[in-house]
Amino acid sequence: MKFRHVRAVAACALVVVALTGARHSHGGGCGSSHSSSSSSSGGYSSSGSTTSSGSTVGSPTAGPTTPAESDIRITDCQVDSAAGTLSAKLSVTNNNSQGSAHYNGTVQFTDEAGAVFGSARISVAAVPAGTTRPVTVSDTFLKSPNGNDPKSGKCKLGQVWKDNS
Repeated sequence: MKFRHVRAVAACALVVVALTGARHSHGGGCGSSHSSSSSSSGGYSSSGSTTSSGSTVGSPTAGPTTPAESDIRITDCQVDSAAGTLSAKLSVTNNNSQGSAHYNGTVQFTDEAGAVFGSARISVAAVPAGTTRPVTVSDTFLKSPNGNDPKSGKCKLGQVWKDNS
C-alpha cells in the first residue's frame, strides 16, 4: 500500500474518532440510544425520544399532557354499502392543562365479523387546551363484484398520534 493511502486512512480514522467522541462513557458513540423518555423541570415537561447525545426530540409543553387515545371519542359511525362510503363523527378534546395539540391517525371500519374493510384518516390541527372540536372523517371502499359488501359496520380507533405544542 502506498504512503498516500495510509495517510488517507489515518486521516479518515482521525475524523471518525473526532466526530464520535471516542470515549468510554454512556454519552456518544455507538450502542447508547434511549427512547420514550420524559423529563420535567421548572413546571414544564417534555416527552419524546431521546437521542444518544441526551437531547430530547419533540417540543416541550407546559403542564401535564394526555395520550391521544384518551382525547378522541367516536360519536357516530356510518357505512353506506350501496354507495361504498364510510364516515365517522369524532369528538376531539385536548385534555392537556396548557398548550395546543395536533392529532393524526386513522379510524378503522370493521364488518359484522370484525374484519377491517376500510379506514379514514384523522388530521386535526391546533386544538387549544381544554377545548373540544367536532370532526367528521370519511372515505370510500371498493365494492366487491359479487355483492358481498358489508351491510353495516363498526368504527374503532386505529393508530393515533398527538403532537403537543
